[in-house]
Amino acid sequence: MSIPVTIDGDRAVISPRGAIDQDTRPGLSTAADSLPASVTSVTWDLREVVFMDSAGLHLLEDQHRTALGRGGSITLAGPQTQPLHLLRLAAQMYPAGPWSPLLAGLPPADAA
Repeated sequence: MSIPVTIDGDRAVISPRGAIDQDTRPGLSTAADSLPASVTSVTWDLREVVFMDSAGLHLLEDQHRTALGRGGSITLAGPQTQPLHLLRLAAQMYPAGPWSPLLAGLPPADAA
């Protein structure tokens, strides 16, 4: 998996390519955890992610919790159909989780 990361001041964009699963999660976690402390806003650009399973959900949940603990935030950008469907399903099944806030900036299900 390719994991391009761009940093601009206090903002970073992590742009994984391929699948987010149990095999790729450690590298993605390392990329996110290696960001400078000055980064407070992280965007996960999912445009090139063709598949995501529960490992991706756990990754994003962990990253959301870490960001909040540091006074920062994460957002999602451009998820393809399958990852977006999984995120929406997680939001329905676990409404107390971080899924609804992460989906807030994305088009509603009926617009897809």
